[in-house]
Amino acid sequence: MYHKKLSFKWLAPCIVILVGLIAVDSVLAQEKELNWASFEEAMELAKKEDKPILVDVWAPWCGWCKKMQKEVYPELSNTLNKKFILTHLNRDDNETKKHFQHYSLTPLRLAQKLQVQSVPAIVMLSEEGEYLFHITGFVQPEELEPLLEAVAAKY
Repeated sequence: MYHKKLSFKWLAPCIVILVGLIAVDSVLAQEKELNWASFEEAMELAKKEDKPILVDVWAPWCGWCKKMQKEVYPELSNTLNKKFILTHLNRDDNETKKHFQHYSLTPLRLAQKLQVQSVPAIVMLSEEGEYLFHITGFVQPEELEPLLEAVAAKY
């Protein structure tokens, strides 16, 4: 009976390749991860880091909001994480209060104060929390990126 000796010469290179692929995947996943802060934390961080604030105004029932959160923001994660302080605002949350410019407001009232009438919406605030502008509706990454770069260029 013939017994072939197993050769493990190929095992070491395969392990090296596998570890390399896992490392690359991990780096790419980290790049797409976004650094979201609570609204109040975002206001504090913006002052400390001298960065504008991007407020993602959304609602749980909003399909386009979910699409923005899953597709658009991750696509722009590098720019967003480096140049902005990010926060979410659930427009339909009437239980909690957010502190903004000496007011204590529900997220719905805060969204109204920020001139948001519908979702999805993006509100840009200065590092001091001053309203800059907002855009409403789903925005493709390639449309949003130049706008983000223009805002970031001022800071």
